[in-house]
Amino acid sequence: MAESYARQEGYDEGREEAAKLLIEDAVQNQRDLDSLLTSLKAIFKDQAHIDELLAKYYYR
Repeated sequence: MAESYARQEGYDEGREEAAKLLIEDAVQNQRDLDSLLTSLKAIFKDQAHIDELLAKYYYR
């Protein structure tokens, strides 16, 4: 059970790191928000989580 939890936690951290890199790339290259949202929706199905990531990394 602990191994399964650790695996899921690692998977979630990896997805968040990928999203963070996409957001940072979008900011640096001045990509439009719609393009960024399309990419994030491919990684995360949870809109609340996408909103949280945008607030954390994009709107700073």
